[in-house]
Amino acid sequence: MSERSKVVVFGVNAFARMIAAGFEAYGERRVVAHTVHERFLTEPQIGSKPAVAFETLAEHFDPAEHEIFVAIEHARLNVARGEILDEAQRLGYRPASLISPGAQIAEDVVLGEHCLVLENAVIQFGARMGRNNFLFAHSFFGQDTRVGDHNYFGSGFFADRNVTIGSFSTFGSKVRVAESVRVHDWTFVKPFHDVNETLSEPTFIHAALRAPGRIVDRRTSRP
Repeated sequence: MSERSKVVVFGVNAFARMIAAGFEAYGERRVVAHTVHERFLTEPQIGSKPAVAFETLAEHFDPAEHEIFVAIEHARLNVARGEILDEAQRLGYRPASLISPGAQIAEDVVLGEHCLVLENAVIQFGARMGRNNFLFAHSFFGQDTRVGDHNYFGSGFFADRNVTIGSFSTFGSKVRVAESVRVHDWTFVKPFHDVNETLSEPTFIHAALRAPGRIVDRRTSRP
């Protein structure tokens, strides 16, 4: 591209600053500002970039000329990130994705909008991923994996071939999902655990007991 796209980063914490640095380092987009809801805005700028209230963002940065990246990790099983992304899109902002040039992504992979793919992540032939998925460093998605929307995959996550993962799930670092396993929506798996059988309902993998338990969808207050 002849001129770098302009992007606003939602978030002011250390993770958001890392995302902004990534955009600048990879070179395709220029970060012009940080934004957050007014009640969380405590500084007028983050580094050299202005910080403005999300409620008035469109008054300062025209949605027609800017993209947005929502730098929130897995709060409320990724619901928080999805809600803000939807609100920004209603205002007219285009979702940006941040993909490390060090990631290895097969040519035919389908990757939805607003995704994060960090260094040394591998996505193999035939994989299909929805929108708003965060893939951290050294994560691996085998041949023909299927991933829904609004998920978070920690560093070193491993999904063998033909794995199917739903939406609104969080996987800690070094989680391993076995070949052809299916994982239900609203699943949370703590770091360093293996998923060797299909999870047919929302599940916590408990660090000590490995006991399943229903997750409550806080948007509806129903399990």
